[in-house]
Amino acid sequence: MTDASSTTFQSPRGTRDILPDQIGAWRRLESTFRDICARYNYQEIRTPLFEHTEVFARTAGEASDVLVTKQMYTFEAPDGQSYTLRPEGTASVVRAYIENHLGERGPVSKLFYICPIFRYEAPQAGRYRQHHQCGIEMLGASSPQADAEILAIASDFLKALDIKSTLLINSLGTSQSRASYIQKLKEHLLPQKENLSKDSQRRVEINPLRVFDSKEPQDHVALEGAPVLLDHLKENDPESMEHFDQLCKHLDELGIEYEINPNLVRGFDYYSRTAFEFVSDQLGAQSTVLGGGRYDGLVEQLGGKSTPGIGFGSGIERLLLVQEASGKIMEEQSAPTAFLVTLGDNAKLAAPRILHQLRDNGINCDCDYVGRSMRAQMREANRQQARFALILGDDELANNTIAVKEMESGEQKVLSLTDAIAHLRN
Repeated sequence: MTDASSTTFQSPRGTRDILPDQIGAWRRLESTFRDICARYNYQEIRTPLFEHTEVFARTAGEASDVLVTKQMYTFEAPDGQSYTLRPEGTASVVRAYIENHLGERGPVSKLFYICPIFRYEAPQAGRYRQHHQCGIEMLGASSPQADAEILAIASDFLKALDIKSTLLINSLGTSQSRASYIQKLKEHLLPQKENLSKDSQRRVEINPLRVFDSKEPQDHVALEGAPVLLDHLKENDPESMEHFDQLCKHLDELGIEYEINPNLVRGFDYYSRTAFEFVSDQLGAQSTVLGGGRYDGLVEQLGGKSTPGIGFGSGIERLLLVQEASGKIMEEQSAPTAFLVTLGDNAKLAAPRILHQLRDNGINCDCDYVGRSMRAQMREANRQQARFALILGDDELANNTIAVKEMESGEQKVLSLTDAIAHLRN
């Protein structure tokens, strides 16, 4: 029989702890994203960790893997309501936009978020069951210029992270023109249904567009000779093609390189017209590091007025993995400026007052809390990579001074506490 008191726990599968020696890279990445958003005048929004299940069920689409393969963390609360942990960022932002009447504050709302995302799926490189995402949403603008701005932000962000990537773009047309294309694609795929992979056999019945996402060889064979979406739009949706052509001209003007991929689709049904992904091969096989698109009907789906929208999301864990693989991880040192070494009981008694005075002057500092010897305290100052050791004994206390030792050079001088603070701040 197992002794319950001796049980050790581990984080749930698909989750991970972000430890102190890793958090610096996270802070740098998030800071980079915030800075770029500020340049483009985007404001941060924070939405609840969970929403009424209907928010996501209504927007994802019946063919999405999130619904079909039950990837959502859904639970019934004591009030009998069904709630779901956020499986993606856009729907929550749109719900908040409608509920808080953000559209009344100006014609265009420019929002960004950094938040955890929850998907019950097989963990993979840089994608956990709880992972983190940074994203952008622009609501109220339907022009190709708005699309170009979103892509410019994404491009600037990845360049700032020193991540090399390729931009792939496509147009999905309107819901009406896409529906007629889907019918043609289904007619092409249904006679070959038995040769498709298991996932694609399911998808071909409810949304054959998602077959383009498959990495299975037999599905690629089945798609040979399939009707091309952009060709269909040229004949049946000239407005969407004009929008796409104008976007390409804007990207050319901005000097943003891109490749047109007529087979690029998105995982949620709410997307329309512009769809895009930035892909990188730094993790071996080509993988998406940032993706998004236009969703002009989503606000209406959630009960709001007809409002165009476009945005993107990017997984933070995936970005950090790519940086690490390319040797470009941006670390942020959190070492203290000073470590206070105390000698004797009187110095230990004075330590909290000295530390508070240092911290009150903006100096990061630490000290010994377990009564170690001077040698052990100096070793701790080295371990923490402190720039200075501040040595406080009876003589220093009597003279209201402190010994300041620069750890790298070994140079040591005795200063008044006021002069020591000024020296540490330089």
